[in-house]
Amino acid sequence: MMTDLKVALKKYFGFDHFRPGQEAILQYLLNGQNTLAVLPTGGGKTLLYQLYGALTHQRVVIVSPLISLMQDQVSRLQYLGSKRVVALTSALDFHEKAVIIDHLNQYQFIYVSPEMLAHPDILNRMAHLNVGLLVIDEAHCISEWGPDFRPDYLKLGQVRQKLGQPLTLMMTATATPFVRQDILNHLNFQTAKPKQVLLPINRKNIFLSAQICQDQKHKDQTLLELVQTLNGAGIIYFSSKKQAEQVADMLNQKTDRKVMAYHGGMDHQRRFHIQQQFMDGNLDIVCATSAFGMGIDKDDVRFVIHYHLPANIQSYVQEIGRCGRDQKPSLAILLYEPNDRYLQLNLIDHTIPDIGVVDYLYQHPKALNDDDQFRVIKYYFDKGLSFESVQRVFDQAKRRRIAELSAMVNYVYHPGCRRTQLLDYFDEDVSDNDRTFCCDHDSDFWGDWRNFNQKYLKVSSTTGPIQSKDWRQVIDQLFLLKN
Repeated sequence: MMTDLKVALKKYFGFDHFRPGQEAILQYLLNGQNTLAVLPTGGGKTLLYQLYGALTHQRVVIVSPLISLMQDQVSRLQYLGSKRVVALTSALDFHEKAVIIDHLNQYQFIYVSPEMLAHPDILNRMAHLNVGLLVIDEAHCISEWGPDFRPDYLKLGQVRQKLGQPLTLMMTATATPFVRQDILNHLNFQTAKPKQVLLPINRKNIFLSAQICQDQKHKDQTLLELVQTLNGAGIIYFSSKKQAEQVADMLNQKTDRKVMAYHGGMDHQRRFHIQQQFMDGNLDIVCATSAFGMGIDKDDVRFVIHYHLPANIQSYVQEIGRCGRDQKPSLAILLYEPNDRYLQLNLIDHTIPDIGVVDYLYQHPKALNDDDQFRVIKYYFDKGLSFESVQRVFDQAKRRRIAELSAMVNYVYHPGCRRTQLLDYFDEDVSDNDRTFCCDHDSDFWGDWRNFNQKYLKVSSTTGPIQSKDWRQVIDQLFLLKN
């Protein structure tokens, strides 16, 4: 079977070798064993279920957290030649959705959100299909988002039972021991415990650094200097769509780099072509919200900069993992301005339901509906939890999110080795670490970062700018190709 898998890998994907962990996971799945896979960003998680489907010809249902991610994955599979793939999302109009549901049995790969899958009509349709593999992508969302934000993640155990307990693959790039156990508990495995393939999160080729900026002006100036100097392709992450667009415009005006913004508010076609241009080397930098990078397999991203503070260390590790997939030296920079913490605190307040709203809805249950803002409250109300119990759930969730944010802020201010601190969070040890290429506390990065750039961030001589016309005109023309 080992030889057969490598032959299949070459046949279907053209690769000679598996990435770490991939072959073991496929062996478990082909032996009929449920599997939890923790592979670092860029570890090739998508290939796992694609190759399983190619080998077994079975139907694969992929539960995914983001509409944009599902649409992008579908487009990519279609680009690779697959015709039997579809994303069942709320972005479809009534007619499109009805046609897809009526013809579900014609698709081999079905992408669906937990909310869509929890809908009784759709779940009943799915239950009549022969599902060979259920994939929970970004499985940490069960623990991270389920209790207070997207409760349909907590229903996936029931969904799995309704589907006949199909073989299940749970995938994530980061998960603490607590999160891994939480995932398994919620999915209700009643027989043998799932196999676990856990790869280290440590990416030794990524240099870690952070800069505490005096104010917004200082942050913008620092970012401008970095972008003007750093070699190679880069991603800059934002918590705000508006600021992603504003900074992209600023960098286009003040530098010679080719920069575009990317966020979920854009239409699918534009997002897809921006991704393709970035992957093909016709864009230097993407100013993006957190959705960008999921499922994008670009090996030669040389740097990731966080303009805004991430919500937690798990997200940060996933996002910086999108640089240096070719194992060459790469750079992660976090620009922090003290007010950034309040932006995240504000997001926490808007994410977790206000207890006054919960109290009102418990007294007026007829007002409860399936709107996003009421969905989580309705979930607990329908389960029969008392108002006091729900209050405790949300209080605990808020304390957890604030604690995670505090850990992220502590990373910025931490005086010791940044890599050690990140790995401690996941109960990992630093072994054989190269202190000359580790973090800005082990070497004078900020005093010498321009020389660091010249020494480490090398780019291929074949990569070059578009010569014939303005690069934005090229991209805009690409958007018209299908019209």
